[in-house]
Amino acid sequence: MATQKNALAVCDMCGFVYPHRVMRLNSYGLLVCPQDFEGQYDLKNHPQNKVPNVKDNPAIRNPRPDDGGRGTLWNVQNSWITVDPTTLEETRHTTKYDDANRAWDLIWQI
Repeated sequence: MATQKNALAVCDMCGFVYPHRVMRLNSYGLLVCPQDFEGQYDLKNHPQNKVPNVKDNPAIRNPRPDDGGRGTLWNVQNSWITVDPTTLEETRHTTKYDDANRAWDLIWQI
């Protein structure tokens, strides 16, 4: 009768015979030899096979208050200058937001 010190076991991965005292159970429940034992990171327990812990960080660095567009003046006059390339004369143009909006409405109606 074999004692625990002299017991032999067959590796479930490679099929070689080893002393039972050096065999280990992997995460699949297989009795494997030291060469086939993959430690805590085998195919089942590898970190890439687990769902990542992705939590939204509620702390915001350097926050700014949201004015929501309040305080923005849309009725200010915009001005631009065009230059005629032949005479090099400057022409100053000004328009208000509402005038430009009406002009675009007319263009889209055509």
